[in-house]
Amino acid sequence: MKYASIDIGTNTVLLLVADFKDGRLHDICDLAHITRLGEGLKSTGVLSREAMDRTFAALARYKAEALEQGAEEFFCVGTAAMREAGNSADFVKRVRDSLGITIRIISGREEAYYTWLSVRHDRLSRTSRFIVIDVGGGSTEVIEGNDIGFMDFISLPVGSVKLTEMFIKNDPPKEDETSRLTAFLKETINLPFDGRGCTLVGTAGTATSLAAIAMGLETFEKKAVHGLAMPVETIERLIREMGSMNLEERKKLKGMEPGRADILLQGIILIREIMACLNVTELVVSANGGRYGVLYEELKGREG
Repeated sequence: MKYASIDIGTNTVLLLVADFKDGRLHDICDLAHITRLGEGLKSTGVLSREAMDRTFAALARYKAEALEQGAEEFFCVGTAAMREAGNSADFVKRVRDSLGITIRIISGREEAYYTWLSVRHDRLSRTSRFIVIDVGGGSTEVIEGNDIGFMDFISLPVGSVKLTEMFIKNDPPKEDETSRLTAFLKETINLPFDGRGCTLVGTAGTATSLAAIAMGLETFEKKAVHGLAMPVETIERLIREMGSMNLEERKKLKGMEPGRADILLQGIILIREIMACLNVTELVVSANGGRYGVLYEELKGREG
């Protein structure tokens, strides 16, 4: 039996269609589309009509694609933007009434748990204990776990879109803008974890785009970036290079995901500052994420 898992984030909407056999998910279709659902949310407190229309259109295409791929059951979650917006219920109703898809708005803890569950099944960690960074558009989860269980997490109220709206006004960014952004992160990031002796895993679009650019991929290849280990020196080099580029130059970088060029640098700086706080010098990339964890949890106990 085939299942669809949709993750509605602040910046990106993700679709996974997978078969479930022998307790494992097997990808059939894995898509991402940037809709910027949380655009302007920080200043208005609500989802804009334009952002909801873009996201609705993506969901309509995803439903058609999932049905074409043979999906028989749908699971859909909404994260940071939908948790924060005062009008999320209106969007939930519109999607349910028009598309027959029920959006479940999940807590930060649930989001962290699903991400941990995905990484546990990834089998990327080279140590029994691992920490996961999940950079979103509006929030970032830092999650501690091991092969046995979910241990703890902290949700930082910053993400690549929110940081861009807060600090970046020029193209290319002025040095004082990135300096103020970095200083803000150093004050904001206060983690109860020590990453020494564990594997640090980065998931979601910022980490996968970072890996694709580091590899100079002409087109995104999930199998190529999944499991890639990047030293902090590579991340520092890309921050310096991208910081001197304007938007059009960043768009032309090999590996750059369409629609991410204006926010990626801010997300990479966020990853670097989290790594510094955790005392780790290497990031292992997972191209999966919470949408996988949702299916593993929902299908637990079913025959695969």
